[in-house]
Amino acid sequence: MKFKARFISLCLVVAICMGLTITSPFAANKDTASIGALTGLEAIGAQQPIATLESSLDELPEKYNSKDHGYVLPVRIQQDSTCWAFGALSTFETMLLKNGENITTLSAQHANLWGTTRDDGTGWQRSDTSSGFSYIPLGYLISQSGPFFEQDFPEYATKQDYKDFTKPAEYALTEAIFFNNDSSDEAIKELIYTYGAVIGNFYSNSAYLSNGDSYYCNNHSFSTATLSASGHCVSVVGWDDSYPKEKFAQSLSGMPQNDGAWIIKNSWGQNVGDEGYYYISFEDVWIFDAKYGHSYAFTDYQKLTERSRIYQNEVDGATYECNTYYNNDSPNPYDKITYMNVFDFEEDNRTLDKVIFETTSKGSDYKVYYIPVENNTPTADTTKWTELAKGTVNYAGYLCADFENKEIPAGKGAIGIEIDNERAYHENNGTLTMNSIGVCEWLKSGGRLIFMPQAEYGMSFYMKNGEVDDLMNFYIETYNDTIGGTFVIKALTDNAEEIPTTETTIVPSSSEGIPTTPTSAETSSSTEIPTIPTETSSSEGIPTIPTSSSDFSSEDVTTAPTSTETTSTAPTTTTDYELPEPVIYLVGDADLNNKVNVKDATHIQKFVASLTKLTPNEYLAADSDRNLNVNVKDATAIQKHIAGIEFENIIGTIVYEYN
Repeated sequence: MKFKARFISLCLVVAICMGLTITSPFAANKDTASIGALTGLEAIGAQQPIATLESSLDELPEKYNSKDHGYVLPVRIQQDSTCWAFGALSTFETMLLKNGENITTLSAQHANLWGTTRDDGTGWQRSDTSSGFSYIPLGYLISQSGPFFEQDFPEYATKQDYKDFTKPAEYALTEAIFFNNDSSDEAIKELIYTYGAVIGNFYSNSAYLSNGDSYYCNNHSFSTATLSASGHCVSVVGWDDSYPKEKFAQSLSGMPQNDGAWIIKNSWGQNVGDEGYYYISFEDVWIFDAKYGHSYAFTDYQKLTERSRIYQNEVDGATYECNTYYNNDSPNPYDKITYMNVFDFEEDNRTLDKVIFETTSKGSDYKVYYIPVENNTPTADTTKWTELAKGTVNYAGYLCADFENKEIPAGKGAIGIEIDNERAYHENNGTLTMNSIGVCEWLKSGGRLIFMPQAEYGMSFYMKNGEVDDLMNFYIETYNDTIGGTFVIKALTDNAEEIPTTETTIVPSSSEGIPTTPTSAETSSSTEIPTIPTETSSSEGIPTIPTSSSDFSSEDVTTAPTSTETTSTAPTTTTDYELPEPVIYLVGDADLNNKVNVKDATHIQKFVASLTKLTPNEYLAADSDRNLNVNVKDATAIQKHIAGIEFENIIGTIVYEYN
């Protein structure tokens, strides 16, 4: 069976950090004998279309800088053309710091060496002194290949040091949102305000620099080579709506029409710019432009333990988007496709905790399945599939379905992601929505190969119209391409010592197949785009970009006393009968972890959206406004309390209640 989809490529993706000149990328045929036998067939992949974002927040400060809150480590000096590593890792540092993690500077050199050509010829076709691409750090962090601390892997470390380095990573990225300069400024600000920083690329040229620290370029006419030669990646840590437009007057483009600038942390040292920081006008035409690849926000992460394990068929992340549109053979003008990756689950590492996948099918519905493998192929018999999670793709990027402690069978099994466009098609008045999954596929650009995947038969499969086929067959049958690619679907296990007895164990059955998981396991923490919610009632629903599930720190977060402190201050009684133990909690501490933070707001949002349930004690704590009803207003009150926008006096108060 041929997969009758059309693969379309974008016109351009540009190397960043003022190095390699890149032209339009496309995949081509590969002779089985040699990479050098590329023939240049039509494109078989598509760079990810980057969904735009709109803000859902009613109120943002006029000026914000994560540096002022202690969420940014000192400015450093990049080596060679590695701004992509410095910009991305600095942004990851900021997210960790904002979550209260006690970290030091992350190693850009380790990321740089990781993003070079491997000994087997696969990976990014670059040296450690070459320019890079915005896709590299995404693959690096999502695959748990890094990051590492500078103190463990310093900037002077060599390739041999890299090969000898065996320390496991302590943190891993689990979610990321893609955006571009078609997104509203308010939406980008909201991402910065929520997560501390975003990664952005822009055209950097001293002709457009004013006062040594202010950039403004309004020239749309640059060639690809020009853009590539001066592309630069930075961490955008804030904004200033009132930054004077006169500050940009010396730019070759003159002065913008309005005040306002993005605040960027650069990687050129602290002796340039404003102590290493720069300001880019809101009206600059290249900041966040899709021609440089993705701009993105890191929205959630996982702290790794000795029990953590990742199953994946690639480590480089999505380089293309496997996508389909209208299918003439289908009775419906929309698609339902299940993309599958096969893994060999080990006996002592099969407690499934999360599934991460990349998609740009904004507005589509998705479901995550465990699928048995029969005769080395995922079964097409859907009665044997087990649904693990479901949700809506509310943004383009990496989504994480988090369902916790699903014990799956040892041996070969598949994780499937079903993307369904039907609801989106009807809600958009018949407008077709792309059905896509990220694919790690090879790239050729400017007459040479720039990326080579590790793709083989038996890694990735897809099911459409009831038929399952190997992805490699599609590449060969459709394009005579033997390089191929593999879907970006990753399974994360956390082999806890004890598995909760309430969870369903997935065991294949010869007669009835795999039992269905409980309803509570069908939800995912990644069904909505993270952001700060608007103050709406529960009947109005959750805003389109929900808060991160990460545990944010703040000077305004109130921490509960220890158990000994609360016992000593609990009310006493002189009654003749024995009172039950009091329920002791902090108002606003919806997850009952003894502190009020952004994670509590997320917990409330999931409850309102029917994605999770609250225990009776959680419900008491979540009712921040004490109106006997838990809704989005409670989540908003918590976030305003944390951000210092509007303090609710009762939030953070210790309450003792007798049942």
